[in-house]
Amino acid sequence: MVMIKRVIVFLLALFLGNVSAGAVSVIRDTETEELLLGYIRPIFTAAGLNPENAEVVIINDPSINAFVAGGQTIFVHTGLLLKAHAPDEVVFVLSHETGHIVGGHIVRGYQALQNAQTTALISTVLGGVLAVAGGRPDAGIAVMMGGQTSAMGLFTKYRQTEESSADRIAVDIIQKLGYSMAGFEGVMKTIKADERLNSGDGDLYLRTHPMTQTRVDELKRFLKNPPPFRSEPAFDLVKAKLHGFLDSPDKVLQIYKSDALADRYARAIAFYRKNNFKQAFELIEDLVLERPDNPYFYELKGQLLFETGQLETAKEAYRQAYLLKSDSTLIQLSYAHVLLELGGPKNAHIAEERLQYIVGKEPDDSFGWQLLAKAYDRQGKKWEAEYAMAEYERSIGKIESAQQRARKIIDVFSDNPIMSQKIQDIIDMEPQK
Repeated sequence: MVMIKRVIVFLLALFLGNVSAGAVSVIRDTETEELLLGYIRPIFTAAGLNPENAEVVIINDPSINAFVAGGQTIFVHTGLLLKAHAPDEVVFVLSHETGHIVGGHIVRGYQALQNAQTTALISTVLGGVLAVAGGRPDAGIAVMMGGQTSAMGLFTKYRQTEESSADRIAVDIIQKLGYSMAGFEGVMKTIKADERLNSGDGDLYLRTHPMTQTRVDELKRFLKNPPPFRSEPAFDLVKAKLHGFLDSPDKVLQIYKSDALADRYARAIAFYRKNNFKQAFELIEDLVLERPDNPYFYELKGQLLFETGQLETAKEAYRQAYLLKSDSTLIQLSYAHVLLELGGPKNAHIAEERLQYIVGKEPDDSFGWQLLAKAYDRQGKKWEAEYAMAEYERSIGKIESAQQRARKIIDVFSDNPIMSQKIQDIIDMEPQK
């Protein structure tokens, strides 16, 4: 199940440290996340990093891009997966971003940015003095603008150096893992086409990265007789799934016409989105019969059944998905949701177990806490339900309301040191300003 949610993120603008806020769509999908982590973990190992620390966030954006913003989380645009022709292209980009982590480029980038800010500030002050005290506003403005240009040049030079360094680290990783450097060439061709469309001075990416042809020239010696692209069914299925959920259904049906597994997967999703549930269900059933070991086919089947009100069969589909992929919090969340919709104490008990696992792994999953409160309530666990609701309110930023609930129940759990500490942690939180 592809879950898309709008979140507000603060991104560091790469020009003189201005910070802007904007809403981006973050996609949660176990199949896609597992594919990317399956690439990133060996990349981290090859780079000398701990693969267990690897994390990935998928952003719904059609551009070919990935980035790191500190830590060891790689943010990947859907456009990278949708426009890549083979896994090798994705692996090179992920290796490049890992190169930024290995090189400590994010931390040093902040310092370079501060240096650029200082240059711009000094020029602004001097320009102001000249304009006011010297009576030369034209000269003052010239000094200010010259300082801004100098600052941007200073930072751009730093950024381009680090991009080249990350490319070289990526080459080493690609060679260790046995992927094809043709992946780098393929990505560069696609980006080069974008350069022709976005060649204006205002394009920040082009001002802070070496031009594509320069990058190709620098790595030319590694592009002679590269091994062929890898063929991976899991990659094809993820691409088909993303196209199915993100493109218009009619476009998907025009592109995915063959009898290949990935094509049928995409068509099943497209028919589902067109509310053509009969054809969607027929395709999904065929997929499940052909690949009974694939949890994501059962997950899609469960989603279709749930949304058409067939709860008992949806429950069984999600149960099969869970048995095949028991560590997926998203699959378990859907399974628990169906169980609670069906009702009954037995279903509520099973849902409670799954939801406790979910919030244990992802303590900020607000929907998980909300469902857990319902599961407790269905079993007559009044105070546990109050605790879950306090965590739910905490997870959505309603700190004061969460603290009010927590204060009401702190004494109830005085004999349970673990629960008492969790409740006290909520009480001790700083209210949001």
